[in-house]
Amino acid sequence: MKILKIIICIILLVASGCRNEPAKPVAEKVTRVKMAGIKPDTISIPVHSSGILATSNEMKLSFKAGGIVASVSAGEGDRVKEGEILAELNLSEIRANVNIASSAYDKALRDYNRVKNLYADTVATLEQLQNTSTALEISKSNLEIARFNLRHSTIRAPGDGVILRQLVKENELVSAGYPIFLFGVSGESWKVKSGLSDRDIVRINPGDSAVVFIDAWPGIRFPAEVGQISGISNPMTGTYEVELSLNGSGYRLASGFIAGVDIFPFKSKPVTKVPIGAIIEADGETGYIYALKGPDTAVKIRVSIISITGPFAAVSGIPGDITEIISEGAAYLKDGMKVEVVR
Repeated sequence: MKILKIIICIILLVASGCRNEPAKPVAEKVTRVKMAGIKPDTISIPVHSSGILATSNEMKLSFKAGGIVASVSAGEGDRVKEGEILAELNLSEIRANVNIASSAYDKALRDYNRVKNLYADTVATLEQLQNTSTALEISKSNLEIARFNLRHSTIRAPGDGVILRQLVKENELVSAGYPIFLFGVSGESWKVKSGLSDRDIVRINPGDSAVVFIDAWPGIRFPAEVGQISGISNPMTGTYEVELSLNGSGYRLASGFIAGVDIFPFKSKPVTKVPIGAIIEADGETGYIYALKGPDTAVKIRVSIISITGPFAAVSGIPGDITEIISEGAAYLKDGMKVEVVR
């Protein structure tokens, strides 16, 4: 009996020693954040693209008549002066045509004068006089054509400029009108040709302002303006070509430079500007921001990213009753977390 009591006491002592203390409540984690005020705005959402720099006035130089190229005195990259001879055809055949036309004109003139005198003496008829007069006019026109072809069998620089491309060499046989040179007129005016998608082309109009960035001159912003807009897409790329004019005064530029383009359409769009650091989980054109629900609860909001300019992003999708968002500390939050605002 005494042994049984001892065993019972031991059991009670062990049971009382293993009893758990009451669990203490865990304090909810609070993240310290900073807020930033927001307000609706309207901006011109830029169209970003790239293009190729070219002189504002480019032309293809060619011969009026076909023939064998006798000489080419300018090559790609050469700077030339107005009136300078660039290329010539072999003139043997062309001068022979001028001689033939000149002889035919002289004969027609003699025939006309003879018939005119005979008509005055009532020996020749009016019809004969009219026929010789017509033959004279025809021969005169043929002579003018031959002389015109002779003058345009030599290519001269139409102005001060640079040879952008040489397409033929000496002793090659070329047809009439075949391009010999691609010529760029020197000056301070340049243009950038850029291809835009159909979604972007409908947003811009001639006269819209733009900024051009040229790789050869990093950090320099060249003001530009939208000029011509193509009305048909390029069958190879499916894009629409846009020409932007800019002034390159004071900078050494060359055709073919790669350029980045920001075009600012005249029409503005309502947006909300927020600090870039406030956007999290950005994926292409979407992202998330945090605002406050009540005094200390973070709420996650999905937004559409429209444009990024400097330290700010233009977004849409923020409810109209929200005037502040979490600008610092958003990366450490989850939807519904408690926060402490640091002012």
